[in-house]
Amino acid sequence: MKRETLKCGLPGLFAATLSACITVNIYFPAPEVRKAAEQIVEETWGDRGGVQPETPPDPQPGTSWLDVLGPASAHAQDVDINVSTAAIRALKEAMKTRAEQLKPYLNQGQLGIGNDGMLVVRSLEGVALREQATARRLIEVENADRKTLYKEIAQANKFGDERVGDIQRIFADTWIDKAEKGWWVQKQDGTWVKK
Repeated sequence: MKRETLKCGLPGLFAATLSACITVNIYFPAPEVRKAAEQIVEETWGDRGGVQPETPPDPQPGTSWLDVLGPASAHAQDVDINVSTAAIRALKEAMKTRAEQLKPYLNQGQLGIGNDGMLVVRSLEGVALREQATARRLIEVENADRKTLYKEIAQANKFGDERVGDIQRIFADTWIDKAEKGWWVQKQDGTWVKK
């Protein structure tokens, strides 16, 4: 009886092991999205103060036994990220126009760039009420446009809605990396630092 249980358990264990080896990872072109993000941030905010982030090299599959037995993966080569749809162009133009209105608040430290890439009010103390309302309205519209931009990029490139968060994270890093000297940015732990 014990022998029968062992005999039935081995095929199940073999099937589970085999199915674990046949996982397919869909490639998300993060380096290409990062390049597109840098291009958009430079177009909208200008390329004055930020430092270019180093993009890690793409891992190339080798010929080790792990590559043969490990999960199979599909990789796209030389992917062009589409950032030139009519909707994306309109968003970039609106953000570029708005940037000149936002920069004085960023320069004075009243606004900062959150670790999620969104603009945040740091302190509007001493700012007239009318100007405070203007700053809050600008932030609200800017952040809404950023979220829409990420969705439009995902849609234009057929990444699916599940990749919008990945796109936002890449853009968040880029907004922070490209922030001008003297602007406040939020680190991942929530603390604020002046660039």
